[in-house]
Amino acid sequence: MIESSPAPTARRHAPLDRLSLLTSLVLVGLTLSLILDLPSQRLAFWFLGSEASITISGTWLIAILLAALTAAGVNSIARQHPRVHLADTRYVFILWILPAAIVVTATLLLSFADVRAYGVYALILVALSGAFLVATILGQYLTIDLNDRAYSRARLAVNLAVYLVALILFATVYSLKVRSLFSAPALGIAAGLLALELLRSSEAEFGRTWLYAAIIGLTMGEIVWALNYWNLSGLIGGAFLLIFFYAFTGIAQQYLWNRLNRIVFVEFTLIVLGAMALLFWLRPR
Repeated sequence: MIESSPAPTARRHAPLDRLSLLTSLVLVGLTLSLILDLPSQRLAFWFLGSEASITISGTWLIAILLAALTAAGVNSIARQHPRVHLADTRYVFILWILPAAIVVTATLLLSFADVRAYGVYALILVALSGAFLVATILGQYLTIDLNDRAYSRARLAVNLAVYLVALILFATVYSLKVRSLFSAPALGIAAGLLALELLRSSEAEFGRTWLYAAIIGLTMGEIVWALNYWNLSGLIGGAFLLIFFYAFTGIAQQYLWNRLNRIVFVEFTLIVLGAMALLFWLRPR
C-alpha cells in the first residue's frame, strides 16, 4: 500500500499545477450550478407494496459530474506521491472520497441559495468550498507517508474535515425530510465511505478496514431510518447522527490499533451520553 521507512523522510511537494487546475474546474462547476437550470426527471415505482418516486434533478447531475471530476483529479495528484504504489488502487480510491464529498455537499448547499437575493453569499460559499477543498487535498497528500514530519498535524486536520463534512451532509439531507427508503441508504453509504478515510489511518489490512466501514455505514443507515420518526430540526438531527458516527469510527479505530479495552470503551460511552444530553438540552422547545 505505502512504502515506509524507519526514519522521517523529506516529502515530495504536491503537484500544485494539477491541484490548481482541479480547483479551477471545480469552482467553475460550482458557479455554473448557481445559474444553470437543468431539467428534472421524476421516476415512479412500487416498493414493498407502496408507491414511491425519485426525482433526478439537475443539482444531483452537476454534483455527480463534479464528484467524478474531483475523484479523477485527486487520483492524478495522489499517484505523484513517491510513497504510493501504482497498483494500490484500493488505497488511492479512499483518497477520492473526502474531496468528492466536499464537492457534493457544496453543490447541495448552493442549490438552496437564491442567486438574486443571496448571490454574493453564494459566491463566498463557492470560494470557501474551493479553499477547503485545496486544504483537504494537501492534508491527504501529507498523510500518505506515515513518516512525513507533518503527518500528525495533517492527519488531525483531515479527521476534522471528515467530521465537518459529515455534519453538514447529515444535517442537509436530514433537513430535506426525504423518505427513509432513500435517506437511510444514502446517508448510510456516505457514512461508510467517510469512515474509510478515518480508518485509513490505522494502516490495517484492506479487508478489515472495508468490513468495519461497511458495518458502520449499515448501522448509520438503520439509525437514520429510526431517527426519521422523530420531529427534529435538520441541525439537531445531523448533530445526533454525527455523535454516533464519531463513536463508531472511534471505537473501530481503537480496535484496529489494538488499543480497545474497557477503559476506552467507557470513555466513548460517556462522551456519547454527555454529547446527547447536551444536544437535547440545547434543542429548541
